[in-house]
Amino acid sequence: MAGRIRVRGTRHGGGCPRARGDAPAPARRFGAAFGGMVGGVAGGTVAVVLDGAAAPRSVAVLTGLLALLAVLVSRWPEHLDTAVHEGGHALAAFLAGRRVGGVWVESDGSGLTYSFGRRRGVGLFATRAAGYVFPSLIGVCSARLLAAGKVTAVLILAVVALAALLLVMRNGFGELVVVAVGASLILAGRYAPGWVQTWYAYLLTWLLLFSGPRSVLDLHRARRRGAVGSDADKLAASTHLPALLWVLAFAAVSLWCALKGATLLLA
Repeated sequence: MAGRIRVRGTRHGGGCPRARGDAPAPARRFGAAFGGMVGGVAGGTVAVVLDGAAAPRSVAVLTGLLALLAVLVSRWPEHLDTAVHEGGHALAAFLAGRRVGGVWVESDGSGLTYSFGRRRGVGLFATRAAGYVFPSLIGVCSARLLAAGKVTAVLILAVVALAALLLVMRNGFGELVVVAVGASLILAGRYAPGWVQTWYAYLLTWLLLFSGPRSVLDLHRARRRGAVGSDADKLAASTHLPALLWVLAFAAVSLWCALKGATLLLA
């Protein structure tokens, strides 16, 4: 039996493809959540002051090996990567002035972000381009904070970002992924000793750094099997540049982020 081809993407215009579970005024809810994220940054700033030095290199090495193993053999990192990927589409759409209709994360690793706005232009381009590079970019930002010893800031900002994403999530499995990760972060930050928080923050960061290149490789393999409708295909249609060029661009960004993040964490 052939495996299901998993492609992530965005849609724009028209009605939302899945009406079940839609909440009223999702764009306003996402805007309010984004405002809450700004407040979370303020909380993270306090954490930046309170945290101490970076963790020993042994912690970075061990958590990196665990994350690499998880990305290679487990499906849960893929679900986290998809959630962050679609969150990147939603955030880019919101910042570009588009209305976010909803986000879906499926159990097969696929995802969808639905936004409303102009059918061409910089806003739509940014929305389509954001997905595959977003987890890697977030991973680098997290690595920079951890290199400065800001573990608590990483945990706080991650919880705030997941809370914003939950407001626009439109299916049960996606909600399960976001709630599970968010709850584990809250429990770790509230009850776990400092060394557990440090290990968790490093592990989460490594997962984002490793998942980026892995998802681009999955995209390339899916396209070789004939899958269409991916972010690369949509960017090709709007820019008249080959889809393969966009896949290579995604790969270059994700690999650079992985190398940069590893350098920061292992320094």
